Amino acid sequence: MFSRGPAADNKNYIDFLIAGLLPWLGLNEGVIRSTTSIVENAPMVRRLAFRSELLVLVPHASAMIFEAIALALFGGLLLLRGMPMRLVWLLPFALIVQFALQVGLGWILAASYVFFRDLMPILGFVMSIVFYLSPILYPAAGRFERYFLWNPMTPLVGLFRSAMLSAALPAASSIVYLLAVAAATFTGGLLFFRRAQGTLADLI
Repeated sequence: MFSRGPAADNKNYIDFLIAGLLPWLGLNEGVIRSTTSIVENAPMVRRLAFRSELLVLVPHASAMIFEAIALALFGGLLLLRGMPMRLVWLLPFALIVQFALQVGLGWILAASYVFFRDLMPILGFVMSIVFYLSPILYPAAGRFERYFLWNPMTPLVGLFRSAMLSAALPAASSIVYLLAVAAATFTGGLLFFRRAQGTLADLI
């Protein structure tokens, strides 16, 4: 079933798994924690001079810092084992794209949670589905490849694996798709949040 990529070699599977799992853990933590950030900081939101969209950034920034530390430790272990990491310069680019994507989602979910307090169980279920439809535990190859093409996590995880493991870069078209989704999500999320911002203080 695993016919291509690092996962085809069992001794490299752990590296393959960690390189995909670390960005997912950062994104998942940021999205989940930011969803309740407005409700949990209700007194600050009620201050009209305070820009409440900044509250959503805090859990994302925290998650990204811990992810960057974990990636640095993982990279150090790879270097000790003699792996070249020729494409490590891609890592800042991948982190910036991930941050834009998850912050946009966070703005949408944080505003939505104010109106719909039963969102968290649904979100947890959806994130579980997205996890298994992302090439984290297995490569997007062979007969399964078409199921991953719609998911922006596919090229995003591919960028992290290229940076950490010197794996082949994702196709240019998939990187363009990822950038378009990240930009649209970030912009759309901010506009959605600001549109709802006027009623948030009255509902929390």
